[in-house]
Amino acid sequence: MIETISRCIRYHRCGFVFLILQVTLMLSLLEVRIEIEATPGQQTFKTRMYAFLDPMDLLYSPLYSGFAMGAMFYGYGLLYLRSKGPLEGFLSRLRSSAMSVWQKCSPLMILPWCIKIVQGLCVVPVCLWLCLFNENLPQADHFVLLALLAIVLWLYVLTLAITSFILAMRLNIRLLRIRTIGRSDHELRAYAQGINELLGFEMLLVN
Repeated sequence: MIETISRCIRYHRCGFVFLILQVTLMLSLLEVRIEIEATPGQQTFKTRMYAFLDPMDLLYSPLYSGFAMGAMFYGYGLLYLRSKGPLEGFLSRLRSSAMSVWQKCSPLMILPWCIKIVQGLCVVPVCLWLCLFNENLPQADHFVLLALLAIVLWLYVLTLAITSFILAMRLNIRLLRIRTIGRSDHELRAYAQGINELLGFEMLLVN
C-alpha cells in the first residue's frame, strides 16, 4: 500500500504539490477567533472560539495555488506552443522569451500564495495578544484550553505551510538545474546544442 502511494506521488509529483499547496491555503483561510463574553444574567465570563471562512476567498484560492504551480512549468506552458506555420519565427521567439523569464523569475510565482498564507497565520497570534489585555481574562472559563487548541491548530498550519513551500521550491530548483548542462561533459553539451537547434530556441542552457 505504501509503495503504491509513493509510486503514485512520484508519477504525479506536480499534482501532489498542488494538492498540498491548496490544502494549506484552505486551512490558513480558516479564520479562528477567541472572544471573552459575559454570560447573560450572571457574573461569569465565558471564552468562545469562532471559526470563519469567507466563501469568496475559498473560491479564489485555487488561483493562488495554480499561480504558485506556474513556477514548476517550463516557460509557463508556452513551451508547448506549436511553432509550425506562418508564425513559426514569432512563436519560437515567444517560447525562448518565456524560458528566459522562467529561468530568472519563476520563484516569484509563489509569492502571492505566501502572502495569503502569512495573512491567515497572523490572525491567531493577534487575537490571543488582544485577549491577554482583556480585563475579564482572569474570570474567563476555558480560556487556556481554547487558547491551547488554537495554538496547536496554528502550529499545524505553520508546519504544513513551511513543508509546502520547501516542496515547491525544491521542485522548482530541480527543474532549473535540469536545464543547465555543465562544461565537463562535451558529448552532453553537443547533444543539448542539437536539441536547441532542432527546437529553434534555447531549451537547455549550455555553460
